[in-house]
Amino acid sequence: MLHANDWLRLRLIAVVVCLLVAGFGITNVISYNNAAAILKSTILHNELPLTGSNIYSEVQADLIRPVFVSSVMANDTFLKDWLLGGEKDPEQVVRYLDAIRAKYGVFTSFVVSDATRRYYHFRGGERVVSSDSADDVWYFRDRSMTAPYEINIDYDESSNRTVTIFVNYRLVGYDGRFLGITGVGLNIESVRNIVERYHNNFQRNVYFLTRAGEVTVTSDGGPKTGETIATLPGISTIASRILGSSEGQYEYIRDGETYLLDTRFIPELGWYVVVEQRQADAMAGLWHGFITNLWIGFAIILVTATVVAWVVTLYHRRLSLLATTDKLTGLANRQAFDDTMLRLERSGRRTSRPFAVLLLDIDLFKRINDTLGHLRGDEVIRSVAQHTVATLRRTDFVCRWGGEELIVVAYDCDLDEAVRLAETLRAGIEMAPLRTPDDGTRVTVSIGITAWRTDDTIDRILARVDRALYQAKRDGRNCVRVATPPTFPAEAAA
Repeated sequence: MLHANDWLRLRLIAVVVCLLVAGFGITNVISYNNAAAILKSTILHNELPLTGSNIYSEVQADLIRPVFVSSVMANDTFLKDWLLGGEKDPEQVVRYLDAIRAKYGVFTSFVVSDATRRYYHFRGGERVVSSDSADDVWYFRDRSMTAPYEINIDYDESSNRTVTIFVNYRLVGYDGRFLGITGVGLNIESVRNIVERYHNNFQRNVYFLTRAGEVTVTSDGGPKTGETIATLPGISTIASRILGSSEGQYEYIRDGETYLLDTRFIPELGWYVVVEQRQADAMAGLWHGFITNLWIGFAIILVTATVVAWVVTLYHRRLSLLATTDKLTGLANRQAFDDTMLRLERSGRRTSRPFAVLLLDIDLFKRINDTLGHLRGDEVIRSVAQHTVATLRRTDFVCRWGGEELIVVAYDCDLDEAVRLAETLRAGIEMAPLRTPDDGTRVTVSIGITAWRTDDTIDRILARVDRALYQAKRDGRNCVRVATPPTFPAEAAA
């Protein structure tokens, strides 16, 4: 059964643990939130834009060469002369186109004559472009454009309708008259490879959008090709902002998840490149670190709580010992005796187990102090205490009652046995030497005895044993006297 002091100690330990847990938990949560905010800002304003810039640079690098090649072709005198000369010997232009493709490593090369509307390809063969064909809309659009070239994403009819990035360059004669369109094609797989590489290396979705917001090239995990961001969940809320700006950083929520993204417009393609990352993926490492720190912190708190509990218990025992121990003799003090008697009083009313109380006093102790000094008197008290403990049973409780008096609680002891025990104690003290070597100095004690009765109280027991001790002193000291239990009214009057 836990006592009041035990509950107090447990509450103290619980308060310490709660303070440690609360302090550590709050500190870690604040640190995690601050770190998460910094990481989110870093990703949104540094890492994603850097990825977008890298993709932009790679796409530009892939497009610069085809634009240069198309420019060379549009200004090549051979091609101009061949068109102006009536397009004789088509095999000449086929060999020319194939040589361009092989030399510069492009996917395809072509030229369209405005005079004959014939489409010449590096593989040979020819076809006629028509304003009625949806596949040839690009030609009629480009022949009226003011810019020298256009980058166009379209199907290559001469290569099994492979999706190709075409650089369509206007070809004009020496007098500035429009002669046709020439150019080269870049396989869109090169753009897809860029997209997949960044997706695999950085776990980010990368995709391209047209000016209208239609998805053209996308990585695994991104929106599907042909979808429009204006109709996609989450990102539709910021679609107008994305398409209305040349670049920007945004965040949106889809299916309860926060997504961070960076957009950049590539004028050469007429597309937006979008780099998107799920916030939870970016925070995964930080979250794992936070959980690890919590486990480590709780382990440290557990160890700290254990140490605190051990120290508190240790000091509590020391304080309890100091509070219940007589400093001079090392015996229990009066406080300990009171606690013991209270327990015995409570249990004695429920059981019939007997116990006796012995009160002993050192005879003529004032004379010892006056003749030998108070230090010697303290030695006498210690000697009597040590002899008392050595003589009595291990189960008996001995404490210093005050001054030169000691009191004993003899458990499971009736009155007759208590008398025999007291006589043994008295005789032993009388014969015990007080100094080493023995100089013949002796002391005696007077002992009063009483026994517990079922309907007793602590005050009655102490009154009886005290009366028995005074009776022993009146009878000449160095003797044992028993307090015979009178009737309670007479005892109260005494």
